[in-house]
Amino acid sequence: METNQVKLLVSLAKKIKSEKKERDKVVASFQSAKILTKNENFTGHYSHLGRVVLPK
Repeated sequence: METNQVKLLVSLAKKIKSEKKERDKVVASFQSAKILTKNENFTGHYSHLGRVVLPK
């Protein structure tokens, strides 16, 4: 990967990280990625994430 591409990706990552995220949008995104169920539980492949994520 070119140096310029790396700089652009780092810049994009910093921008995304600094944006305020709404809980509903994050949950919807995780559900569409099949990480969370409709009841907001982790799916089988991602159950280990429950150990590091704070409870609701």
